[in-house]
Amino acid sequence: MEGLPKRHVLISVDDSPASMKALDWALANIYRPGDEFHLFHVIPPGQYVVLSTDLGIEEVVEDDEATRKRVEDHARNILVEKFVPKLKAMDVPYQVELVRFATDNESIGAVICKRADQLQASCVVMAKHNKGAIKEFFVGSVCNYCTHHCKSPVLVMHCD
Repeated sequence: MEGLPKRHVLISVDDSPASMKALDWALANIYRPGDEFHLFHVIPPGQYVVLSTDLGIEEVVEDDEATRKRVEDHARNILVEKFVPKLKAMDVPYQVELVRFATDNESIGAVICKRADQLQASCVVMAKHNKGAIKEFFVGSVCNYCTHHCKSPVLVMHCD
């Protein structure tokens, strides 16, 4: 394995058991010494829309800095407590990356693809969350977006 170039593996994670299965699979089947894993998690921007009683938009309220920090710290702590111990146990170099971005499926997919492109990722690993055929038809899925738009190979774990 000596002399092989360093590979970057982007793993899209959330707090679900499916994400843990995707990481386990990547460690068992993709990882080789010298690779760096990037645990990538998207959190929503800190905005609330206040609706009036007639359901018109009354105002958009931004989170204050303390609330934004608390949300980011909570997300980072979950990732560090849940995923990092497995990486450390195998001595896998890693980065925990949190991104604040719109959390509709297309936006999350776009930001994952952009980050994979920036890293020149060898692959993107993600877990497919079973939403059901009807909801997926109307809403779409992050996995579907990434498999159609990402320049890097995308490995989708079907974790039912």
